[in-house]
Amino acid sequence: MKGGEAQLEALAGRLRARVAEGRYREAQGELKDYCGALRKTVAALAPGDPALRRLEGEWRRLLDQTRRRVLAGRAHAGARLARLAETPQHPQRYGDGWPSRRTREWLA
Repeated sequence: MKGGEAQLEALAGRLRARVAEGRYREAQGELKDYCGALRKTVAALAPGDPALRRLEGEWRRLLDQTRRRVLAGRAHAGARLARLAETPQHPQRYGDGWPSRRTREWLA
C-alpha cells in the first residue's frame, strides 16, 4: 500500500469512528479531509492505472456505509425522541399522598 493510500485508509477509519459515535459535525470535517486526500492520491496516479478503479470502489463503499449509518443513527434518535414525547396512559402524580381512608381502615 502506498503512502497516499495508507493515509486514505487512516482518514476513512477516523470518519467511520466519528459516524459510529454519532459525532456528525466532526465526521463532516473528516469527510472533507478524506476527499482532499483522495483528490491528491488520484492526481498522482498515471491515467489508466488499475488503482483508480480500486480507489473508486473503496470510495463508493465508504460513502454508502457512511450514508447508511447516518440514516440509521437519525432514525434511532427520532424513535427515542418520539418515545420521550409520548405521555403515559396513567400519569403518576407526586404529592397526592395516600388515598384518603378512615382511621379504622388503617387498623384493619
